[in-house]
Amino acid sequence: MPDAAKTQTVLRFTQPGPIASALSLTTLPIPKPAPGHALIRIYASAINPSDQKNIEGAFAHTTFSDYGRIPGRDFAGTVVAGPEQYIGKSVWGTGGQNGFQQDGSHAEYITVDENYLLVMEMPSNLSFPQAAACGVGFLTASIMVGKAAPEAGEHVLILGMSQDLIVVSSLFMLFVAPSLHLIPVLLHCAAEVMLGSSGAVGTACKQLVKLAGAVPVETSRKGGNGSINITEDLPSQIESATGGKGIVAVIDTVGETTLFKKSLGALSAEGRYIIITASKTPGMLFTFDALAFYRNNQSMHGINTITVSLLRAAQELAKLKKGFEDGVLSPPALIDEVELHDEKAVIAAYEKVKAGAKAKQVLVNKNV
Repeated sequence: MPDAAKTQTVLRFTQPGPIASALSLTTLPIPKPAPGHALIRIYASAINPSDQKNIEGAFAHTTFSDYGRIPGRDFAGTVVAGPEQYIGKSVWGTGGQNGFQQDGSHAEYITVDENYLLVMEMPSNLSFPQAAACGVGFLTASIMVGKAAPEAGEHVLILGMSQDLIVVSSLFMLFVAPSLHLIPVLLHCAAEVMLGSSGAVGTACKQLVKLAGAVPVETSRKGGNGSINITEDLPSQIESATGGKGIVAVIDTVGETTLFKKSLGALSAEGRYIIITASKTPGMLFTFDALAFYRNNQSMHGINTITVSLLRAAQELAKLKKGFEDGVLSPPALIDEVELHDEKAVIAAYEKVKAGAKAKQVLVNKNV
């Protein structure tokens, strides 16, 4: 166990604000684990859109200690203090409280309940940056596919497989929003849309749907390569793509109003609609035909992983461990490793996340 008097480098923010001015590197004592807790040395921690939005003040439930709050949800590292059988074990984790009501992972160390270590062992074939990059994306996908509950051979429509979906919403904002007097919020909307269609969660969902033995039906703006063209009539394309079987679930990682209506309308009877995001802009609220919805015995599920505890998240990731080790599941293909101790590079990485970078931004700790 490291000397409790030693310090660690952490990222922190003392109040919400612009990333460049609110976020900074500082030195704090290495946390001393409370009774029943373990200490993890972090080798890699990912930056998620929710981390960026948290710093900018999007989450009212975030609390601050005397020194501020350390952001970050995802991490991978080794156990350095706790039950003897876990010392030196490589672990990964994510959780909604991290960076919000308790200090997060953009630091050199983090503490966890030692009972969680039973389900936190990292896939043996992943590097620390790869494991950290999987956190929120695969956690969200695991819960979404779990709610979709497809059986072998059934078809699942996935919205959010590529950046093409940004174009649909961008066109809406360009031509429709001005007529609704929403010009001041266009850039805010665009950021929300880009978050939904970045493809990270959609790509993970595709892998998990296949793992379940079901068939993912992909979407794009242009169609082709087996995908459905979202700008055209969906029912006829789905009829063709599924051989007349239809889709038992829609996994929506975009949250765009027009796509929502079209996709819900194409859902089979008894189907499930799973969604993780939606616009907060007045005039862009979701509406649907409730009569047809209940007559078709359909259901809808909203997923908010910020409410998922570290333990629940660890249990979800544990389900995926064998899939990674067997090569059935793969971490994000594009990962930018950013040195934790380089404040300028870290802030730039946060800005890239805000801008919708395709590569996963992962902070790496090369000093331990």
